Amino acid sequence: MLKEFLKNPRALFYAVSVHVVLLLLLVMSLKWNIKPAPLQGSGEIVQAVVIDEGKLQAEKERKRQDAQRRRDAEEAARRAEEQQRQAALDKQRAEEQRKREAQAAALKKKQQAAEQQRQAKLKAEKEAGDRKLAEQQAQRKQEEQRRKAAEAQRKAEEQRKADEARNLQMMQQQMAQEEADRAAQAKAAQRRLELASMQSQYALMLKNLVTRNWIRPPTARAGMSCTVHVRLIPDGEVTDARVVRGSGDPAFDRSAATAVLKSSPLPPPPDPALFQREFDFVFKPEG
Repeated sequence: MLKEFLKNPRALFYAVSVHVVLLLLLVMSLKWNIKPAPLQGSGEIVQAVVIDEGKLQAEKERKRQDAQRRRDAEEAARRAEEQQRQAALDKQRAEEQRKREAQAAALKKKQQAAEQQRQAKLKAEKEAGDRKLAEQQAQRKQEEQRRKAAEAQRKAEEQRKADEARNLQMMQQQMAQEEADRAAQAKAAQRRLELASMQSQYALMLKNLVTRNWIRPPTARAGMSCTVHVRLIPDGEVTDARVVRGSGDPAFDRSAATAVLKSSPLPPPPDPALFQREFDFVFKPEG
């Protein structure tokens, strides 16, 4: 109890005050209870009775007042004790409140620390996940770049091979074309040679045929010649024979044209390509 009083000076003050008041009331009560000595004589006895009656009333009043003061003191003591008890209870409640607040603050601080740790852990995990994701993305990007590079290299190699094959094919085609052109040229040259030879033989045959049908005029001389323009139809029949370049001797020129007409129909050439509907025939009977 003393410790509680020492912790609460106001309660200690109230308690001491109550005890002082009670002590004063007790002293006053003892003083008022002392009765005076009775007086001798009859007259004095009557007066004493009257005085005693007044004193009795006064004593009653005093006792009532004493009782009231005791009640007041008791009430004051009770109130002081109640205040002391209430103060102790308030202090206890305040201490409990302080402890609860301290516990709540400690719990909140602990929770905040735990939350901070959890957030830090989540942040670290997220950063680690982000780093891992970034590494995976970078790895996939590198793999994609390598794949694209390999694909580009493969396509470039295929294109190079295709170009080489195309170039080789073009060279082969060009060589084949050149060879074909050379062969065609050689064949054409051979054909021209053959046609030229056949043309010469055919011209010689026509000359011999016309010469056989030629009647030499008296004015003909050695070295004379003329050019006769001849028209044919497909079966070799001569439809026209006229001199386009004379020899200077009309009789010789007419004899040459007549010889061509007598030779109709002319034999076909050894090759259809040599056939001509119109051609100039140079008549030189002597050479």
